[in-house]
Amino acid sequence: MATIKLICFDLDDTLWSTKQVMLEAEKHCYAMLQESAPALCEHYDLKALFAARIEKWKILIAKQPELQHQVSQLRQQSLGLLLQDHGFSQDEARHLSAQVFECFMHWRHQPVYFEHALETLATLKRNYALAAITNGNACSERLGLDQYFSLHVSAEALGIGKPEAEPFLHTLKHFQLDANECLHIGDNPEDDIRGAQQAGMHSLWFNRKQETWPHKEYQASLEVDTLEKIPAAVQQLQDTLSR
Repeated sequence: MATIKLICFDLDDTLWSTKQVMLEAEKHCYAMLQESAPALCEHYDLKALFAARIEKWKILIAKQPELQHQVSQLRQQSLGLLLQDHGFSQDEARHLSAQVFECFMHWRHQPVYFEHALETLATLKRNYALAAITNGNACSERLGLDQYFSLHVSAEALGIGKPEAEPFLHTLKHFQLDANECLHIGDNPEDDIRGAQQAGMHSLWFNRKQETWPHKEYQASLEVDTLEKIPAAVQQLQDTLSR
């Protein structure tokens, strides 16, 4: 008889608003660039700089597909290329982009958690092993979430991300569990729900905005619109599995 032993969480847009934390980080980075690279900021406002960096990002991936999941490298290299376009030498651009990246990472790790996020993790930790599976570059240890998560799996470290099955299978191997003993929780129907199901895991869609499920070919095992409902939903799944 299967029983849930491990609960995995997505991070961005599951425990906090990615847009909110990223915008704050980008503002601080831009302020730093206004001091250190005024010519760049005269050419690009904050929004335009973001768009220009994404274009460089695409060029880098086209030339080096292995960088697709290396979001930290891409962020630094794309800014470095823009700095070189505006008068910086390669070494100067590399040095400043590294400094700006450290500024970004500081603010990247200052999220405003969704209501009940930390309380829910603490509640679940009492009865289940917890892990984080993310395509982003937020770090559980730097966030202080390592007190809840005993494993942090990132696309950067593995070189492959959700919705591919590998991050989920890597997690199962670490805990030496079968897929039907694990529940993955996330906000993204494709990355989180389809990805978990491809690995054979149970899945819970965190539908904070109460949207309509967008796919006909697969469905989440569970759905909640607030994080505080997760423990009860997990118990519901446990009860179903024990029948």
